[in-house]
Amino acid sequence: MTPVEKNKQLTITAYQRIFGDLDITGVDEFMSKDFIQHNPSTPDGQDGVKALVQMLISQGVPKQKIEFKHVLADGDIVSLHSRYEMAGKEWRFIDIYRVENDKLVEHWDAMMQMPDVRANNNPMF
Repeated sequence: MTPVEKNKQLTITAYQRIFGDLDITGVDEFMSKDFIQHNPSTPDGQDGVKALVQMLISQGVPKQKIEFKHVLADGDIVSLHSRYEMAGKEWRFIDIYRVENDKLVEHWDAMMQMPDVRANNNPMF
């Protein structure tokens, strides 16, 4: 497996375990202790991600199999385009991770809820 393929597999596995399976132990296993978070609503570090997962659990977000539409990698950067359900609504996410020493070390994202009324018939996924 090439380093890029290894980074892709690591990122997919981590994302499914942490956000699909809602398994907080995955944070310690897959994320660096000094994890850098670029989403302004989540603090840096492992504790910020753990608090986010706890919030999802407390809001009744179900464990689910994450659907990945696109997984793109360029060196140490891996981008995921995924479908997720929260609060009874479908969401689309684009998550970008930087991988270093077999750990996720940095994260950027963009998210969009599937609207009730659409301006076009183009798929979001």
